Amino acid sequence: MAPETTGRKGAPKTLDQVAAATGYSRTTVRFVVTGQAEKHRIRPETRALIEDYVARHGLVVDHTARALKTRRSDAVGLVVPDLANAFFARLTAELEERCRASGRVLLTASSHEDAEREAQAVAGLLWRGVDGLVIAPCRAPEALRPALRGRRTAVVSVDRAYSDAPWPTVVGDNEAAAETLAGRLLAIAGGSIAFVGACPALPSVAGRIAGFRAAARAAALDRSETRLHLAERDEASEGARLMRAAITAHGAPKAVMCTSLLMLEGVFRALIDAFGRVPEDLVVGTFDHHPFLDAVPNRILAVRQDERGLAEAAFAHLIAQMDGGPREPIRVVVPGRLVDRPGPGVTAGSP
Repeated sequence: MAPETTGRKGAPKTLDQVAAATGYSRTTVRFVVTGQAEKHRIRPETRALIEDYVARHGLVVDHTARALKTRRSDAVGLVVPDLANAFFARLTAELEERCRASGRVLLTASSHEDAEREAQAVAGLLWRGVDGLVIAPCRAPEALRPALRGRRTAVVSVDRAYSDAPWPTVVGDNEAAAETLAGRLLAIAGGSIAFVGACPALPSVAGRIAGFRAAARAAALDRSETRLHLAERDEASEGARLMRAAITAHGAPKAVMCTSLLMLEGVFRALIDAFGRVPEDLVVGTFDHHPFLDAVPNRILAVRQDERGLAEAAFAHLIAQMDGGPREPIRVVVPGRLVDRPGPGVTAGSP
């Protein structure tokens, strides 16, 4: 049956009305309007006909009735430390795309590395009946067990690999990546290096610290612990404070390795305050990347985490639980890659 060709008028149509008007099943219509036409091999002409009808008449979905019938909300909750953080912003975008493609909505909240705010965010999402929860926890997951007890909600942790997580955890290869990054920096700068990091209790940061220590041992760096400068808060002001202390103790380093972009921002601030500019021969090592680094003339070695791979793995394990699979305490490691962006007159990959 061909769709009506009159202009849009009246109230938006329901899925049943669209199905009746176009002559296709309700399931086919649902696959088309939720972006799953290609996945279910729906013919292009069928997709075009349904999309044209919906464009002309509009569509309304009674999510409340559907949720009561299926006992699902088609909503996924995400709790991360800070949505303004470049890494978590990209991870959020990747998860949102996967939710959209499967006809789900992503609800987000920030913990700001505060355990009480994290608990409130989780409780709020559970109260709204989310089918699944993705969380980058700021504390051991054991603390979340009471809120989840007796619930069918699927759960996956990302970025932070706490050893007692009773559900799947999807993380980057922090320790191995940090060892590779630190090894390259030490080959360039020798012992003249400052490691500037924050939140050492977090598993991701602990892995980066362990990687630096392993590289320092391999390079026979004496008193490597004096090169570690750590803060409890991941803030630019803390990065600046630590860098000032490093300059006071050892002078300007030839290389700096930061656990986050916020720490690096603080390092740059301290160097500019001390020397009027960032020394051109400073080699910078950091985790994650931001376009502002492209404006920095220094040689940059950045560990780029695979946000797409992390999102794909997390979403796959979330869907497996939603489809009746068990919560299993498994760990999935998604490797990142080291990007070496040379400074002026430097060949990428050279010491």
